[in-house]
Amino acid sequence: MRPLPAAGQLNLHNDRWDAVRVEVRVGASDACDANASAGVRTLRRAQIWAVVVVGFVCWRREANPGDGSGVWTGWVSQQPVEGITADVSL
Repeated sequence: MRPLPAAGQLNLHNDRWDAVRVEVRVGASDACDANASAGVRTLRRAQIWAVVVVGFVCWRREANPGDGSGVWTGWVSQQPVEGITADVSL
């Protein structure tokens, strides 16, 4: 039997805004629209969203946090390394 691949962890930090909405998708591809949604969360200042996954993590945030326009930034993707925790500021 082959062992399952081990997950890596990506921590998304909000260090800039009072609150910001963040969307995360996870999957086997860096083509973010093809991956499954892990949800949308509002991160308050100093909050962290820890994403543990095998494969790619894609994320985007509100373009202008708090304005209610519904406009998002472009997708950013990263493939966490097995057993490593990486930190990203939004």
